[in-house]
Formats: sequence, C-alpha cells, structure tokens
Amino acid sequence: MSMSNKQIEEKFLQKEEKCIICIPGKMLDTFSHATVQLYIALVARQDDHGLFIFSVNKFPNPSINDLDIDKVVPVDADLRTVSEVPDISQKKDFYVLHLKSKFINAQLVLPDHTSTATFLEELTRAQSVYSNIVAFGNPPTFAWLENYNRQNDNPFAKDVFDPFVKNNQMKKAEALTKPPSLPVAPPRRMRAVHIRNGQSLPPPVPDRPRNMKEPISQRITDLSELDPLRKAASKQSLDELDIDDFGGSSEFPDVQKMLGLGSSEPSTESGAKPVSARETIVKYMMNEREVEFTDISKLKIFVGTWNTNGQSPPISIAQWLQVDLEPPDIYAIGFQELDLSNQAYIFSDSAKENEWQHAVKSCLHPKGRYRKVKLVRLIGVMLIVYVNEKHSNKVHFIDSDTVATGIMGIMGNKGGVGVRFTIESTSICFLCSHLAAHQDELERRNQDYRDISSKMRFKQFVPPLTIDEHELVFWLGDLNYRLNDLDIDTVKSMIKNSKLKDLMSYDQLHRQLGRTEVFKGYSEAEVTFQPTYKYDINSDDWDSSEKSRPPAWCDRILYKGGGITSLKYRYHPELKISDHKPVSDLFDVEVRVVDEEKSRKVYEDIMKQLDRLENDYLPQVKLDKTEIILNDVKFIDTKEDILTITNSGQVPVNFEFIQKLDEPSYCKPWMMASPSKAVITPGKSCEINISVYVDKKSAAVLNSGEDKLEDILVLHLNGGKDFFISFLSGNYIASSFGSSLEALIQMHGPVREIPTAQLVEIEQPGSLVKRDVLNQGGRLYAIPKEIWRLVDHLWQYGCDQEDLFQQPGLNKEIQLIRDCLDTGAPEKIPGSIHSIAEGLLLFLESLPDPVIPKSVHRRCLECSNNYLLCKQIILQIPEYHRNVFRYLCSFLKELLSKSQNNGLDIKFLASLFGDVFLRPDHHYVPTSSKSNKNVRSVAKEEEMKRAAFVYHFLSNSIDDV
Repeated sequence: MSMSNKQIEEKFLQKEEKCIICIPGKMLDTFSHATVQLYIALVARQDDHGLFIFSVNKFPNPSINDLDIDKVVPVDADLRTVSEVPDISQKKDFYVLHLKSKFINAQLVLPDHTSTATFLEELTRAQSVYSNIVAFGNPPTFAWLENYNRQNDNPFAKDVFDPFVKNNQMKKAEALTKPPSLPVAPPRRMRAVHIRNGQSLPPPVPDRPRNMKEPISQRITDLSELDPLRKAASKQSLDELDIDDFGGSSEFPDVQKMLGLGSSEPSTESGAKPVSARETIVKYMMNEREVEFTDISKLKIFVGTWNTNGQSPPISIAQWLQVDLEPPDIYAIGFQELDLSNQAYIFSDSAKENEWQHAVKSCLHPKGRYRKVKLVRLIGVMLIVYVNEKHSNKVHFIDSDTVATGIMGIMGNKGGVGVRFTIESTSICFLCSHLAAHQDELERRNQDYRDISSKMRFKQFVPPLTIDEHELVFWLGDLNYRLNDLDIDTVKSMIKNSKLKDLMSYDQLHRQLGRTEVFKGYSEAEVTFQPTYKYDINSDDWDSSEKSRPPAWCDRILYKGGGITSLKYRYHPELKISDHKPVSDLFDVEVRVVDEEKSRKVYEDIMKQLDRLENDYLPQVKLDKTEIILNDVKFIDTKEDILTITNSGQVPVNFEFIQKLDEPSYCKPWMMASPSKAVITPGKSCEINISVYVDKKSAAVLNSGEDKLEDILVLHLNGGKDFFISFLSGNYIASSFGSSLEALIQMHGPVREIPTAQLVEIEQPGSLVKRDVLNQGGRLYAIPKEIWRLVDHLWQYGCDQEDLFQQPGLNKEIQLIRDCLDTGAPEKIPGSIHSIAEGLLLFLESLPDPVIPKSVHRRCLECSNNYLLCKQIILQIPEYHRNVFRYLCSFLKELLSKSQNNGLDIKFLASLFGDVFLRPDHHYVPTSSKSNKNVRSVAKEEEMKRAAFVYHFLSNSIDDV
C-alpha cells in the first residue's frame, strides 16, 4: 500500500517541510540477505533535502499509523548513491539502491514501478541542488533534521560507552579522541564492550522522539557509522581516488574488503549512539594516563619538496626518492609551481597533476610496496602521501584541506595544502606551501604562514582540527625566504669557499626560527647543502638571466613534535629541469602503540572513579563574566575578549556552546568562540577566546541596520544547567566596504561623517527612487568616489606593476586603505600597489548587490556567448550599476594596453573579474544542474560563462554601452 505525500506531511512533518515522494521498499541485510519492510520518502525544506526511512509495524496493508521514523539522512555531499535498474534477461524485476554516508550504509530493494523511477530522478535532482548551492558558498546546515534525531542529553543516563567489546561483525572499534580545547592526543584504537558493574550487557537503546522506534539500522548492520565526537571519514582511507566504492556489483560490497584494509581497521559498532558527557570524560582521562598503557615504536618518514617551475617530470626521479638503502615507512612528497598556465589559476583541472603523480608512484623505493593515503592540490601546490603497505591497516582518520593566500584568498597561486591521519595512536600532519616571492617580501611571507596556520582546518572532524592539534607536524615547500644584507658576489664567494654555516646566519628564516612567532615551535635540521635556488635550467650554474637572482635556500623542510630525529637533510642536484633543486629529509619518528591489556586495566579504574563521582556530584562552574562588550568594531579588524570558565565542582565538566532555537549556529556569523567545547577537570579553568570579525559577507547587513553586533551565547553543561552570556558591542563603525552602490553614490562625504540614521535610510532598497535631488539639494555621483579613488591610484602608480592582481596585499595596509576611504584622509591612499589592488577587489566583493545585479545573473550566463545580447542586459540594469561596470571595464582595457610591462592577460582578467562582477544570490541553482553533469563540470562551465561575459566587454568597444 502506498502512502500519499499529504499523509506523510500531516503525520510526521513540520509545516515548512514538504514530502516530494514516498515509496515502499525493503532493506537487505548484507550478511543474512533477509529483508525488512520499509517506506522511504524524500522530504524538502526550502533547498535542503533529507531521506526519511520509515519502519513498518503491521503486515500486510499498513496504514499511516503503522509507520515510525527509523532514520533520517541528509542529502549532502557525503551521501553516495548507486542504483541498478531491473533486468528482464536476468529475471530481476526490481530496482536496487545503494545508500552510503556517515549516517547510513544500506542496500534497498525497490519495486519496478514508475514511482520508483520518479523517486530516483528526484533524489538525483536533490543531490545536484545541494552540490550547486555549496559551490556558491552557502552550504546547508540541516539543523531541521536534528528534530528527528535528537537524543537524551543526560550525560550518564543509558550510557553505552565502553571501549572493549568485540562485535560479531566488526573486528575493532572506534578510537578515542582528546577534546580539542586541551593538548590533543590522537584517536586511540581500542576494542569496545558494554560493561556495567563488571558485567557485559546488551547496549541499551537511546531515547528517541515521538514516532520513532528501534532503528532498522540496529537490526541491519551499518558499517558506515563514525565516532560522533570526531566524525573523521576513517574508512575512506587508502587509495581513495583509485577505488570505486560500489564497483558496479549487484551485491553490496564488504567495506573493509572494498577499501583494501586489514582486519584491524577501526570502525564503530552498528547503531552507536551520539557521544555522551561520560564518554567524553572517559576519553579525556584515558588520554591523561596514556603513558600507563602505550609503548613506543619507530618509523622512518621520507619528506621531499620540489618547485618544478611548471615543467613536466623527467624520465625518472629515482635520484630523489630512492637514495636510501632501506625503504621508508611513509613518503610525503610536495610540489610547487606544478602548473604555471593561466588556466590553472582559475580552473581546477591540470594534466601536470597526473604526470607528476605517475612519476612519484613509479619511483618509490623498490624494496617497499606502498599505498596512497591522500593527494591534495591547490593550483600549483600539491602534496602526495604514501604509506608502506605493511602499515596500511594502522592508518585511519584521514583528511585534507587547502588554504589559498593569493589575492583575495581566491587565487591559489600561493598558499598551502595539508594532509593529516593517525597511524597507530599518533596523529601526523603534513603541510606543503608556496609562500610569497621576492627578496623584500619578508613580511608577506610571514603573513602567508600566519594565514595558513590560522585557516587550515580539517573539517571532517567536529569541531574541525587545527594544525596545532597534531602531535607530529612536518611543514615543507618553497618557503621563499632569502638572504639578507649580502650582495650576490659575496653570496657566491661564500658558497664557493664552503662557508655555508656562516652564510646561513644571513637567512631570513634562520633569523626568525625560535626568536619570533613565525614558525613558532618548529625546528629545522642543520643545512649542510648549498642553496637550492636559483639555477639556470638543465645546469648547475647560478642564474645568468638579466634579473640575476641571488642564491637562496628557498626550499625547506621544518618539523614540530616530540620524538622526531632528522637523519639525512639533503638536496638533489642531479635533477636539473627546474630553477630549483629538490630537497629531502629522512626522519626517524616515535609513534605510540596501545597495549590493550594495560589499557583495559586503566579503563576499568577510571570507570570505577566515575561511578563513585556520578552518584555524588553534579557539574558546577563559575564564569568570570556574563557580559562581553567590544567597542569600535571595524570591517576586517578582529576584536577579542577572554571568558574564563572555572570548574568549581568535584567532577569533570563537559561544556559546549549550543545553538538557540531555529538558529543554524551557536553564534552569529561575525562571532566565534574558541574552543566551543571542552572538558575541564575539577579546580582547573579554561579560557575561551571570544572574537568578532566583520567580513565581506556580514558588513552589508550591519551597514543597513538589518543586523546589530548583539548576540547571546548559550553555554551548556552536559548534565548541568545552561549559562547565558550576553554580547553587546559598543558600536560598529560603518564602512564604505559593504555599502551598496545605491547608497554610495548618494554620500557626499566620507561614510564616517554620515549620521547612522541617514546611512540606514539610504541603504534601504529603492532609496534613490525616493530622493528628490531638485528639491532636497545635493548631487549624485556617477560612480562611488571610493571606487574612483582606488582605480585612479592604480592607474597613476600601478599600471606597469608586474603581477598586478596576482600578488596578495598586506592585512595591515588594507586596513589603512579602509580607514582612508572611510574618513577621506590622507589624500593619497596608503599602502603598496598590491594591497590597493586587493582593496579594490575586496570593495567590489563586499557590495551587497554586485556590479552586475544578482537579478540578471542567470540571464548573463545564458547569453554569455553572444555579445549583442550581453550588451542588451547591461543597458537594462540601473544606471549607477552600468556606470560602474563601464568605468571598471575601461580601466581594465587600459591595463591590458600596458600588458608588455604588467604581464596581464585578457583571459586572466576576464576570469578574475567575472567572479567579482557576477555573483548569484544564495538561492540560485544552476540550470545545468538538472542534467547529468557532475558538480565539478557545472562549476567549471559557469566560471567559463562568467569569464566569457566579461571578455566581450574587454575585447570590444564599450562606447555604446
């Protein structure tokens, strides 16, 4: 019997939620091949979608009252779906749908009916909608689905945590992870049982909302569950890019076999409940006593880096990767300037990636067999990590991230990439970066380091892991640090006379290590090889070009953590295809191995302690303040305060900031609390950094009065009460950054001289239409004076600047530029040309409605291949938008006339400004997403269309626009 959409909505859903389609089916047990009757529905809430799986209490002919919500799965990037259609030749008269995500891993049998085909079409469309929303920077939170999965918040009630039982289908259980606010130890690999008072018991069923019964997933084995505290995709581990998760087979594959992992690969039990406060405290206390149950094992790690100058690989790179007698246990190989083509700066595909990946794979040590852990690339920066096959079953919790430090943070010509994982019980992070170039850009290099350090987040963990939350960190790459205070002849003479130690004292990085906050905590082995830059290609001769760059140790390998010993730090001059020489360092590192018998004893002791505490104590804390006030908050200027929480009770306290009703996060977008959750032991304190940062996404609503710098943080104690912390900003200083074009052309003076009430008034949509210039006096600017000042300065002082719009500016200088535009003083804009260029892009990016209004975005893409149609659209947009567009295009055309000096290319400018001029609103869904194209193809196609639209106006006359 089918269930109507209306029945599902009335019985189970909220009024904002809509059932798209609901069909009957069966879930197949992958071990016994028995089936369980169910219904599956696709539910939408605005642009979010979720799969609702209903269990059935009555057979046959169930009614709507016989259904209970069993599982709710968000339709997001993590959800993998593969469907098999009926095949008459094989007497297969049903559909098979494989579903895999961190919430479900199941095989559904669906009837051969038109409703099933419609369901699969709608599911595909929902996945495309999600992918394209994410591509445009508005990822859904799926907070509404939590109403259907909410668990009991009592930290000790129905506690099922115990890390030692063996599941009859699983070999090992999940690891323990230290709370992120404390000095972090890696996840622990330990077996799990359910123990209560020394006896094994079946796991109790956690409380569920109304209309939910025991999940089918607790009867049908679910291999995809991950540790909820830190939800790393631990099973998507090795050779992820080389293995098809579903393999096209009609049988749902065994996950461990599918991933090529040994039996000791960690995985959680089927149907595990979310982490409780007790579990978090147990993990913390286990970490505190880890020395009692861990032993030390040693591994060899080969770390290599090479700036390849955009070249293809030579026939062999064995002179770099095979120089040691014995095979290393881990390879971490980094590249910079992998691809120097203009297309690589904008689009994500690169043939060079495959070329160099093959070159590395074919030249790994012949005495070892290796598995790829992860490859990650950001334009020309690439990092590949391999592990010896004998260790592959000990590697888990793999993740990666990228940080662009090029101009606006959207250009990946400079930046860093990272790969992290846990081997045995030790967390390792590898970072590969390419920092800012040129002799006099020391501060920009330091800023790049700070940006990568602060922005690198491994987001498969909750909350995301930072670099410093790893025990072993290796930072490699073209760090671009140069030699100070020496002329080129002196440098060459000292190299020739083997005075490398004396020469190193002039190295910019060497002068900072251990003396400043730059690369704080990192070490470098003694450098005994000559500088690795700059050489004539295919030779060992120093740069003989007109620029004659001085030699420098640009290519470096740094490390941080205990138990790391550098064995061989060297360069490899035999490889000559680049103006850099490759560098490597062989490390001996110590990793911890858990002794499970000792671990069991420690665990049992901790459980006894907690059992005594549980009966006698409740969590109690004291806050040093309940109100936070930050004065004079400015655009892109961080303001901070410290909130101190002290555990005044007798039991460890597990706290976190929780979201308020109907809000997607615990705080507004411009605020952050770090850490947002932690464990505090009795008598100890935890300092919470409360920071406010108004960026291009939040400035507009503050300028217009739609939002205020006011919020309330809810601090929740698991098992205890909630505390409310009021955030009240003394004031937000309005900025021209984030003001609309409509308002800017009405401002006669600097924005800071305009009364707040008047600013809010002119920021309202349609304010220009209501203004009567003849009667009210004053005038309207053709274009905002702020844009004119930025462009005029760039034209006067920067039109011949090399790498214009490619090198990032300095944060401090951009803040000075902001103050100059907002106050009108000084007359000449301060800062370097690169900072002012980035300031112009940031100003345009901060406009609430872009230069080409969002309302015509779709039409612009649709007619991007026809110049006449593009002109018609520009002629139809508001005059003040059209004036700015014409002015900026004229400026860009003038820059292109100086391309022999500045090196600018029309395609590069069209691509860069295409993304700035044309921005969709957050509800936009690309038309092409309805086709079978994947997300990457759709995003690339739209990038090309935006670039093509702008290209027309840069390559043709705009006098009649």
